[in-house]
Amino acid sequence: MLALAAVAWAQPVAAEPASQAAFRAVLVKFDERADAETDLARLRELEAERAAELAKVLAEGLKFDDWQLILSGTESTPMGGIFVRFLDAALTAPKSVRPTFWNSGPGAIMRQAEISAKAPLREPVALLKRGTLVVVSGHFFPDDKGGPYYESARISWQDLAVERARFRMPYFSIAVVDVGELFPDRRFP
Repeated sequence: MLALAAVAWAQPVAAEPASQAAFRAVLVKFDERADAETDLARLRELEAERAAELAKVLAEGLKFDDWQLILSGTESTPMGGIFVRFLDAALTAPKSVRPTFWNSGPGAIMRQAEISAKAPLREPVALLKRGTLVVVSGHFFPDDKGGPYYESARISWQDLAVERARFRMPYFSIAVVDVGELFPDRRFP
């Protein structure tokens, strides 16, 4: 009986997109380099190198399709829109790079990235629960180095720690054009 239940639960999982795996590899590579670096100027050079490599992985338009992520949280906006945060399930270890992908950012990015109250994505996204595995498509907003725009947490007053955090905990600004559950056909409630 247990074997029969396991077969019933088995669902085909789409292969992880090559661009997601390559993006992750670049993040890990540069996080390791930054962790060993003690020179602030060299950390800033690494940041520019990482931007170029990420842009190459994402190609023109900094687009990504069908990335498999975890819904980390949602936040309603005053005008009825919604902001969402996603994590990469493969990058959640405590002492490793932990990127967050969110449809927000400073100024104009925030206005362009918000899923507005009238957007077709608003209702389906609002129904998703935190921790849900989702498939997300969209694009990154470009930064002044040509790579994807990101912000990072200020975890210290020490310049070296702040610069290293830019590699360890980046918050990438994205525009979401499609999102859906990875396992939409649940067998049980």
